[in-house]
Amino acid sequence: MTGAAVLIGFAEALAAPEVVFSLIGAGLRVRVFTRRGSQCVVARHLPVGPVVEITPPEDSASRALDEMCAVIADEGGPGLVMALDDVSLWLLDAVAGRLGVETEPKIVNPVRDQAAMALDKRRQVELAGRAGFRVAETLIAETREDIPEALALPAIVRPALAVQERQDRVVKGDVRYLLDQADLAALRRDRGLCLPLLIQPMIRGVGEGIFGFCGPEGPGWWSGHRRVRMMNPHGSGSSACMVASPEPDLVRAAARFVSEAGWRGPFMIELLRDRAGVPWFVEFNGRPWGSMALARRAGFEYPAWAVQQALSAGFRPPDVSPRDPGIVRHLGRELVHLAFVLKGPKSEFHRDGWPSFAASLRGVLAPAPRVRFYNYDPAFPRFFLQDAAQTVASFFRRQG
Repeated sequence: MTGAAVLIGFAEALAAPEVVFSLIGAGLRVRVFTRRGSQCVVARHLPVGPVVEITPPEDSASRALDEMCAVIADEGGPGLVMALDDVSLWLLDAVAGRLGVETEPKIVNPVRDQAAMALDKRRQVELAGRAGFRVAETLIAETREDIPEALALPAIVRPALAVQERQDRVVKGDVRYLLDQADLAALRRDRGLCLPLLIQPMIRGVGEGIFGFCGPEGPGWWSGHRRVRMMNPHGSGSSACMVASPEPDLVRAAARFVSEAGWRGPFMIELLRDRAGVPWFVEFNGRPWGSMALARRAGFEYPAWAVQQALSAGFRPPDVSPRDPGIVRHLGRELVHLAFVLKGPKSEFHRDGWPSFAASLRGVLAPAPRVRFYNYDPAFPRFFLQDAAQTVASFFRRQG
């Protein structure tokens, strides 16, 4: 695999730095594509040039597709292309559909039916139920008229499609919380909804993840995480997490899920373990996930394995003796976590279990060697600080 070239993006994705480190460590030449005009810390501070800038699909899906097709069709273009987030997964699937190619250059991620499943939570909850996961009672609203006038509350409303194209723009809908009947009435009136929707009861609990890899012999190379802190206690990705080996029944359910889906390569299944210890299916991620740092610290080089599988269909990852790296933290997201905790909960529902600022401060400031941070690599020792600074700055810009 040494010397092969791979183009990855969008480089603004949370997992991008760890994917870059994994690929460089495997001897690959790495380039990135970014949204034109973005202040991408990976593009500025890691050896990933020349950078390919394209129109943000959120501004024009058609221009982004035209530009990415031109990059891929160019004779001097990349040998492999890899999506790092849901928008780029949608984009590369659209490229494969237009050009009719999956191997020249090789698109690392699954496309077509598998990509559609990875972006459609309706299909995911159906697959999860058949595979043996516990799935919360789910109402699918294809239209606004499908939203009932009465509903057991509190409930959470999520777009059924991770991304979708609307009026030449790729959009991601917002997660909504229905805490009372006024919230439900407002939802039914909202003409800007990103339909279809998944409506499920809100469950209090701790987020977990099952990681794995589908090779020629089927799924294996299992790992997983448990959240220690969320960046935003209202509900978000981790700012700190730890290894949690998935239980055998969950591994069996995950194996049935990915086998029926015809998946290949790495994947992550997100769960929520409630206060009674029951794990509930949340969603399937078919591209690199936010806690890739933890997987890599434990010895699972999922990104590099995905590329090697694209180069050789018979590739089998090496056997891994998992390591326990302890708590792995994203420095920037940890600091943002403190800001959210200090700001306080939005509702009485969130107040129950809201972390105290003192406890969060102790957790964030507890000593840890630098190798236990997200986005730290000994070859690029300053990068995780540059990434943390950008994370904090972006947060405060969004706050206005």
